[in-house]
Amino acid sequence: MLTDHVHRNYLSRIAFDDETAEPVYRRVNLVARALCPVRGVKSFAAHQVRIVSICETGAVLQARNILALSDHFYLCLGKFEIFLTCAQTKRHDGSLFVRFSKREDRLFIRDLAEITFPMTTLQQLRGNASRAIEARIRPHATNG
Repeated sequence: MLTDHVHRNYLSRIAFDDETAEPVYRRVNLVARALCPVRGVKSFAAHQVRIVSICETGAVLQARNILALSDHFYLCLGKFEIFLTCAQTKRHDGSLFVRFSKREDRLFIRDLAEITFPMTTLQQLRGNASRAIEARIRPHATNG
């Protein structure tokens, strides 16, 4: 009886639903760049990572140099076309669990999960990707 939430309005119902929803991860095999800010320098260190699972709120990454990733970094897809802001949540058995700064679109995540060639996400995506991925490409990303 104490675990039942009384929802006084639709906003509280949404808040409780989002809090209790367990993310559904999709298995993927994608290669991306992790761009980590370098302390004291206005630049980034790039590390190649493999995304092995992804959902709307986060991902599971693997890499040889997984310990070199900073607490907060950007996952870069394509030729600097799509950026996902990430924060580490935990490490387990050589994998790094990250949370995205904002919830990603379900269609975007679905289309990423349907990519079959892992290196595709290191190549130019604009003009070569599904509609949901194309919609996510930054408008000022260059084609070169």
